[in-house]
Amino acid sequence: MKTLLKLLLVVLLVVLVAGVILPDEFDVRRSVRISATPEQIHPYLNDLTLWPLWSPFYGNEVRISVGRPSAGVGANQTWQDDTGSGELRIVQSAPAVGIQYDLHFNGSPQPMQAGFRYRTQGNDTVVIWEMNGKMQIPVVGAYLAMMADVMIGEQFQQGLERLKRLVEQQPSQESERP
Repeated sequence: MKTLLKLLLVVLLVVLVAGVILPDEFDVRRSVRISATPEQIHPYLNDLTLWPLWSPFYGNEVRISVGRPSAGVGANQTWQDDTGSGELRIVQSAPAVGIQYDLHFNGSPQPMQAGFRYRTQGNDTVVIWEMNGKMQIPVVGAYLAMMADVMIGEQFQQGLERLKRLVEQQPSQESERP
């Protein structure tokens, strides 16, 4: 029994020390190729009232409130669900380049940076959704940072696939192609 207790304490100590030593920064990114120009894609990402059409983070359990303005720099939204609350605010927006936004989770003073970048490839556009930041929770933060890609990467990909279907189904898409 004493040996088991000692082993358990050693494991706990290793977990605690590793949690202090491991980096607490994370970077998640996913991309999709869309048959459209950046200018055709941009309105769906720039206007927060259009996010429910494609974003995987909207659901019955999430209460979202979009502020004014709802599009472009300064556009913001807040949300609340069973796991907490947060705020998103667009800080950069350019139809040819993409958007950048700050995220605050549960009243955190330090925002996480996120956004969408556009990269033209022929008649298509690669849209890259990315988020990076620092998990500022002592010991546990490093483990959460290691899991960030697993926790939200799949949702980013789902959202991008929905965005692709939405944009490519627009009637104006075919008539604007050369």
